Formats: sequence, structure tokens, C-alpha cells
Amino acid sequence: MIFLAYIFAIPLAYVATLAVLLAKRDARGIAFSLAFGIASALTLAWSITQSRGSTAGIGFLFLPLVAAVAGFLALAFGRWRSSDNAPLKVIAWVCLTGALFLVIVNVVQGTRTKDQNQIRDDQQEKFTAEISHDREEIAAALQANPGRQRIWLDSAIHANITDRAFLLAALPNDSVSPDVLDTLANGRDLGVTLEAVRNPNTRPETLARVYRTASYPDYFFQALAAHRNTPPEILRELYTRPRTITGLDIWFAGNPSTPKPILADIARKTTDRNVVTALLENDSLDCGTITQLSVNLMKVQNRDADNPSVARLNERLPTVCKNTTP
Repeated sequence: MIFLAYIFAIPLAYVATLAVLLAKRDARGIAFSLAFGIASALTLAWSITQSRGSTAGIGFLFLPLVAAVAGFLALAFGRWRSSDNAPLKVIAWVCLTGALFLVIVNVVQGTRTKDQNQIRDDQQEKFTAEISHDREEIAAALQANPGRQRIWLDSAIHANITDRAFLLAALPNDSVSPDVLDTLANGRDLGVTLEAVRNPNTRPETLARVYRTASYPDYFFQALAAHRNTPPEILRELYTRPRTITGLDIWFAGNPSTPKPILADIARKTTDRNVVTALLENDSLDCGTITQLSVNLMKVQNRDADNPSVARLNERLPTVCKNTTP
């Protein structure tokens, strides 16, 4: 609250000053002041919107303050620029310089941010094109080496171990050996490690090590929740720990290695169609879980009669429960 009071004290004082001057019918410098205040506010708003940072919006809190400061400086210039008092004239021009400085800084900062974004976009576009080119070359090479895909790809990865684009293009292939995946999952590049974690050949012990030792384990939670080789104890811990990453239920629901109690808990609680769909396609779905899901769906069937999951549930229910004793 004290912080907000400091931020808005000057803007409130500025508005009060203008109101008093207008009440006295003393409009000297007001138009000039408003012009600079508005210009400062608009340029700062534009500068903030150029940023892609998640916290950029905080800058809007300071917009009234910057506008008020520019407005006060311009007001001083507008009222004192024609003064017979030489020091006041000097102060007036100093104030004008300050008001111009605020506007110029906003424009320069916004332009710089925009240019940096364009540079990053160009670099990302080039990098994406490089990955695409490497992916095509890898696919062609694998096709040209029938029966030797794993040998060739492992060798190619070792030969290009410092080429990030090549690694990102190669790692989604199921020809990569678990040993190579284990090595790459132990690196410092989070993007490369993530692709190694997502590969279906990655061993349970590799996935467990990433979960236990990664500098930012949250980055891998979705991939771990979805991977059929993730150890059950890791899946249980992921499911019960405080959620720092949202939307994990759909990955637990679709993972055939997810422990049955977790699937049953999701079936009992979920109202998300996508989660229900993933659960219904899970090969590990048992009779108790699908029955619980049926009860859950029936609760919303009246207001959600067009839900295609109901039809799919009716298809799977007899098959899943056919061997269950009544």
C-alpha cells in the first residue's frame, strides 16, 4: 500500500494542480503540459507493449507517474518560459529538456526492444529452418540404412554432440539408443534434456535421475507424467505434490504406466473432456476406474448430453469389465 501511495501521489498532485489552475482561470502552460503528459504516457505504453517478458505489464503501474512528471515539467516550461526572471527562464528550459528526455527515452527503449525482438525472431527462424533441414537429412539417412538405424544415428549424434540443432532434430527418433539418451539427458541444455526425456526409449532410471537432480525439474513434469517408462513412485510423487505446472491430469490419464489409484482418482474428480478422452483411450483402464468414470459422467450428462465421451465410454465399458465377476 505504501508503494502504491508513492506511485500515485505525484499523479494525484498533478491532477489537483491542473484543477486549481483551471478553477482560477489560469490556463498558462496547461495545454503544453497535457500534450507532454499524454505523449509521455502513450510512448511509455507503446514501449511496454514491445516487451515479451511475463512481467512487462508491471510497467503500466508507473505510467501515471511518468505522465505526471512530464506534465509537471512541461507546465513549468509553459508558465515560466516568458518570465522576466532570468533564473526562472533557465529553469523553464531545463524542465522542457527533462520532459523531452522522458518522451525520447520511452521511444528509444521501445525501439530498441522492438529491434531486439526482431533479431531474436530472425535467429529463431533460422534455427528452426536448420532443425527442419537436419530432420530431413536424418530421415533420409535412416531410410538408407535399413537394419543399421540405431548404429548410424548413435554415431551421427556423437559426431554432432555440440550441434544443438542436430540434436533437437535427432532426439525424437525412436532409433536413438537408451545409452545415448542417458548421456544427453545428463547435460545442461534443458531443451536437449527435454527431448531426451520425451524419447520412448529413455530408461526409467534416466527419467528418475532427471526428476531428482535437474536444476529446474518443473520443466520436465509434463514429459515425465506422460512417459510410460517413468517409475510409478515418481508418477505418484508428481501427482500428489503441490502443482507448479497445471494441466498434468491429461498426461497422467493417457499414460498406461500411471498407477491405478491415480487413474481412479482422476476418473472420480475430472470434469475436463480432454482428460476424460485420454483416460478412455488408456489401455490400462480397469473396470473399477471406468465404472467410477461412468458415475462421474452421468452427473453431468443432463447438461452435457452432446459429450462424445459418453458414447466412447459405453463402447469401452462392456469390454473392460467383461472378465469382472458381478
